[in-house]
Amino acid sequence: MSVLLGIELHGNCIRLQAVDRKGTRLALLEEPVSVPFERWWGTHPDERVRSVRALLQHALQEGHIRPASIAAIGFSCEPSLVLVDAEMEPIPPRALDWQHLDPSDSSPEQVLRNTLARFPSILRGLHSVMDLQDWLRYRWTGAVATSSTFAWHSGLSSHSSPAQRFDPVALQQVGLESGQLPPLMPGPHRVGTLQEDLVTDTGLPRGTWVCAGTSPRAARLWLAAEPTPGQGIVLLEPGGATLWRVGEAPDAGASCEEVIPAPYGDHWYHREAIEVADPRRGETPLSDVVHDAAEIDPAQSWNPDAGSMMVSADFGAASRAPALLAGVGLGWFRDLRPLWRKRCKTVALEHWLDQVAASSGSSDMETREQT
Repeated sequence: MSVLLGIELHGNCIRLQAVDRKGTRLALLEEPVSVPFERWWGTHPDERVRSVRALLQHALQEGHIRPASIAAIGFSCEPSLVLVDAEMEPIPPRALDWQHLDPSDSSPEQVLRNTLARFPSILRGLHSVMDLQDWLRYRWTGAVATSSTFAWHSGLSSHSSPAQRFDPVALQQVGLESGQLPPLMPGPHRVGTLQEDLVTDTGLPRGTWVCAGTSPRAARLWLAAEPTPGQGIVLLEPGGATLWRVGEAPDAGASCEEVIPAPYGDHWYHREAIEVADPRRGETPLSDVVHDAAEIDPAQSWNPDAGSMMVSADFGAASRAPALLAGVGLGWFRDLRPLWRKRCKTVALEHWLDQVAASSGSSDMETREQT
C-alpha cells in the first residue's frame, strides 16, 4: 500500500500524518516545540530541521508508519523567512538581531525589508531567500525551490500575477536580484527526492518525492470545501470565528492577512469578515457555509441545529491536506472533485458528533515530549 506523508509546522507543535490513497488517516503523531512556529525568528532553522527529522525517525522506528510504503511527502508551514549565505548555510537569526523583533511587526515581508535595509552588506554574499519549509526541503533533497505561499507572504510577487512569479521592481526595491530567489512552484509540485543519507537513516524509499508545500491556513481552507466561486468557509480558531470566501486573484495592494493563495494558485481565499457568529458560544451559525476547526471539544454543548450546520471532513482534527497535496503532485487525483465529494466530504454537525461518540476511547495519535 502506498502512503502519503504530511508534515505540518504550526502553532506549538510538529504534526506528522500518514494518509492512504483513499484519504484515510493511518497515523498521526505530534511533538510540542518550545518556541511556536509563529515566532519563526526565535529558533535557528537547522534546529527545526533536526526536530522534524527526529519525529520522523521515531514514527518509523516505533512502527507507526512503514518506511517502504511512503510515496511522497508534503508540507504546510507558518510563513517565515530564512536567509541563506554563499556557503548554503542559513544566517543565524541572532546574527541578524532577530531576537529583538516585535511580534506585532514580524511578517516575513517586513522583516526582509528591514533586515536588508539595516544590513546591506548581506546582499553581496546572499545565495537565496526562502522560508522554513523550503530550507527543510533543501536539507532533505538538495533541491532549491520555493512555493507560491512564500512569494505572496514575502511581498515580492508580481501584481499582475500574484504568487505566480516574482516582481523585478519589488526585488530591486529591496536590493535583491532574480537569481537570489529560488524557482517558484505551486504547493503540490514535486521539487526533489530524498538524499541518500536520509534514505539510509530512515529506510524511506529512494526516489521519494518531496513537494513544495503551503501554509497551514491555506491547507485547511483548501480541504474544508470544494473551492467553487463564492464558497464560504468559517474557520473556528482560538481567537474567534473568521469568514473566508473563495474568489479570484486580489487587486494590487491586498494584504497577506486579507487574502491568501490556494496551494495550486488557481483560486484565492478572501477574508470577508474578521468576526462572525461563533457556534462554540451558542450563537446561530451562518448558513450556506462550511465550518472548519483544528481543535474542538466534543463535550461542549451546541445550541444550533446540529442537522443544518455543515462541517468539514477534518473538523476538530489535524488537516490531511499536506499529505493529500503530495498525492496531487504525484498525479493520484487528476480529477479533484471526488476528493471533496467522496473522500473528504462535508457532513452535518449531527453526523460529526455521532462519529466522535462512536470513536470515543480510541485514538491513532501519539504525542511526544516537548523538544
